Amino acid sequence: MNRSPRIADRQGSLSDRVAAEIGRRIVSGLYPPGETLPTEPRVQEEFGVSRTAVREAIRLLSAKGLTVSRPKIGTRVRPRSEWNMLDPDVLKWQIDQKPSDEFIYALFEMREIIEPAAAARAAERRTEEELERLTAAVDDITRRPRASAEQIKADLEFHMTILEASHNPMLRSVGAMIESALLFSFSIGWRVAMDDGSILQHRAVYEAIRDRNSEEAYLMMRRLLRNAKGDVFDALWQSRIGAEAEPEEARPG
Repeated sequence: MNRSPRIADRQGSLSDRVAAEIGRRIVSGLYPPGETLPTEPRVQEEFGVSRTAVREAIRLLSAKGLTVSRPKIGTRVRPRSEWNMLDPDVLKWQIDQKPSDEFIYALFEMREIIEPAAAARAAERRTEEELERLTAAVDDITRRPRASAEQIKADLEFHMTILEASHNPMLRSVGAMIESALLFSFSIGWRVAMDDGSILQHRAVYEAIRDRNSEEAYLMMRRLLRNAKGDVFDALWQSRIGAEAEPEEARPG
């Protein structure tokens, strides 16, 4: 699937690095909506870059809906409702900042809206080559060690291939959002999220697509995602309980 590279995935020009750092500060609330960003000279001094690099960084942030620049006013942070939440960098920066339960719920709700429909379309439209890729992915999900890089890669391939197999360019364009949601799930509790039941649910989705049963593909993907959401929130709850139970002296200072 062709997706625009994240800032973090590129080799990293000076403007990319400046944009990434300011972007993280915005989504963390250090620069809240409505606040004016530091002036160009201050940013130049902090990062040791040219004015051209600063302006390119601001242009990148503006394209993501995070900032707006006005003559004689400067660059301000836009309201959160105007951010491009599906932008891969904006998603990653929010996930890196320990997102709220509301953000996590919204992320999974979006997946529940999109992925069952994509699975249904994939059942109708998938090619033999795409089916072969799904077969390889679900086999790797089943046999690779839990929490291994190979199993994580296989799960990503499974979901990304289904989006591709829908042959709907609008659905395919949300691949970065799906990928970010999956990587977040892995980061907080892979062993909880990918149990034997989850593996069987992946296979049920695969079999429905293989058999060109669009209704079953829709239902099985919806079940898979709802269970995954529950597993993620269970993992979050367990981690919070563990943190509260940790002795004060054992906590890092």
